[in-house]
Amino acid sequence: MSRLPLPLLLSLFCSVVRVEDPDYSGVKLFCRDLPHEQVKCGAGIENHITKSTEAYKICDERTAPPCCRSNRTMLVSCVPKEGVVCIGDNDTAPKVAQKWDGVTEAYHRELPCRYVTGYDYRTALILSVFMGMFGIDRFYLGYYAIGLLKFCTFGFFLLGQLVDIILIATQTVVPADGSDYLIPYYGPILNKVGMDNHTYYQYG
Repeated sequence: MSRLPLPLLLSLFCSVVRVEDPDYSGVKLFCRDLPHEQVKCGAGIENHITKSTEAYKICDERTAPPCCRSNRTMLVSCVPKEGVVCIGDNDTAPKVAQKWDGVTEAYHRELPCRYVTGYDYRTALILSVFMGMFGIDRFYLGYYAIGLLKFCTFGFFLLGQLVDIILIATQTVVPADGSDYLIPYYGPILNKVGMDNHTYYQYG
């Protein structure tokens, strides 16, 4: 009985054995539902923070994302870690489950940000302390009618000036356009805590 040559045996073996691509069609997990430890969002956004403050650049026709929008949110790209299998939800990503490489963007997520248009907190407070009786602080913040009343009444007989100093110092009165104060990175930033329909309690 004659034996087949070794090259012929190898060619026959390779023709039978075929490596198939993995099938992820049964995976129904969207990448945006991944736990935080399996995805990285907002890589490099620290390069978009304005100098000496913690405020991001506001969105306009000249600002490239990520940037802060008027609703105080910013869109950042999220990248699943290498080897994670999930369904992407992005304009450039296919809407099918795939194994991610740790570099490709899978979806966008909204992160909170401070919407700053240029009103400086220290300037407003100094104007309120030294020029508040003339309403200069209110003029600076964009409240022209109240500023005119303070100017004509000598700061509501200095009582209005004292009230405004407290309101501005506690950041209760904000600029008239609804933006946040421009405050140094280690400055006295006031984070207001509220409750809405998306608030939930965590037990345990």
